[in-house]
Amino acid sequence: MSAKEATPEAASTPKAGLPTLHHLSDSQSQSILWLLEEVDIEYNLVLYKRDKGHRAPPELLDIHQLGKSPVFVTADGRTIIERSAISAYILKTYDTTGKHAPSDWVKDEILNSYAGASLGPLTTVELMFDLAAKHTPWPFVYIARAFRKGIQKNFTTGEFKKSMTFLEGELGDNEWFNGKEFGRADIMLSFAIDNIYMRKWADLEKDHPKISAWRQRVWERPAWKRGLEKGNGYDLTVF
Repeated sequence: MSAKEATPEAASTPKAGLPTLHHLSDSQSQSILWLLEEVDIEYNLVLYKRDKGHRAPPELLDIHQLGKSPVFVTADGRTIIERSAISAYILKTYDTTGKHAPSDWVKDEILNSYAGASLGPLTTVELMFDLAAKHTPWPFVYIARAFRKGIQKNFTTGEFKKSMTFLEGELGDNEWFNGKEFGRADIMLSFAIDNIYMRKWADLEKDHPKISAWRQRVWERPAWKRGLEKGNGYDLTVF
């Protein structure tokens, strides 16, 4: 694997013939790094650091017009965005034995859709009010904090509880949402659940022990640890 820290001053040429992950620090791209380590292929890794305002750097705009991460460029040069599409491509292309194929494809589609269309937007709403309460200047910060408290009381806290209860039911007695082996649903859910855990939007250990244990299993996997070592930071509380 080759890697670089993307800056306007420095650049290196990735190895030809390999897929490339354009990876942003402290982002959902960490789950794609995990997946690449799990399928155990050689790939190029290009690292981008968030700027002082915790935004993605402009260099990512050179890779894709949206300027976001992850971006995965296939070995034959096709650019793929969005974690769901990237993880689907990686598993279809490199999981040649079908080890991580869904044991129940309908459940897999439900959970992948839920991660992106329901749980993801919920965490975004909570994050936006967190940021408003943290960065609004005085004296308006008190209004922002009051808004956040009201949103939590009347919406997000209850929705997080329902979401985690739903996911515990979907997990059941399995180690993975995919069944015996982790799959795309586990990849897709990991970022939102890490956000919930790190930012203390719910007490997973106390109220949702199955989800807490699932997250612990993810973090204990050698491939996850390798992904953390090869990345450039994964702290979702920095914002």
